[in-house]
Amino acid sequence: MMIDAEKLTRSYPRLGVFAHRARAFVTGKPYFFNRQRMRLRVFRDISARILFENYVETGTYLGLTTRFLAGEAKRRQASVYSCEINDDYYRIAKGTVGAIENVSLHCGNSVDFLRSLSAKVSEEVNFVYLDAHGRSYLPLRDELLVLRNWPKTVIMIDDFKVPHDEGFGWDKYDEEREICMRYIAGSIDSTAIYFPAYEAAAEGAAIARGYCVISTSGRYADMLDEISLLRRFK
Repeated sequence: MMIDAEKLTRSYPRLGVFAHRARAFVTGKPYFFNRQRMRLRVFRDISARILFENYVETGTYLGLTTRFLAGEAKRRQASVYSCEINDDYYRIAKGTVGAIENVSLHCGNSVDFLRSLSAKVSEEVNFVYLDAHGRSYLPLRDELLVLRNWPKTVIMIDDFKVPHDEGFGWDKYDEEREICMRYIAGSIDSTAIYFPAYEAAAEGAAIARGYCVISTSGRYADMLDEISLLRRFK
């Protein structure tokens, strides 16, 4: 009998997390980061080089990536801040991560959430995972306009169009709202943006989801240049 881990998480959040982790053990694919092994390797390479003090996420959804980030943060005595605008998903995430001590979960608009965090974390070392986009609302530009003023931050944007490999999937809602380089132009410095240096097929998934990594720090950009799984956009 096949278990729908996502449906189980909606009804029984903690049991759902167990099911996701069990499936990850069997398949060898993570239960977070869109179940992409290569992306996890990229994150590990970044994390090995940069001592993050905070992990910030927009678009909590079911709280699975949040839960993973909480484990990473715990090993570094760091904090996790996550935001979800959908009331139903927020309720589910409260069940999956709400009891974890180093997680602060917020319900609301991601741009307001980042602005409210700025006074507290903008001068610290941050990993930011942007995944709050949806068909009815795409806050990405405004999120980046806030984050451009966080000078020691590495950003990962999910569902992003990889310019050199359309084997990676990305989100496009209409001709104006497409998560790609054109959409974020002018929102953040484009000289330190990175994409996967490997082919989409390396993920071993039917449809691997694209992403990009952005550094707001020249020093961290130098570190990202050393990661063989990433290539700087030129």
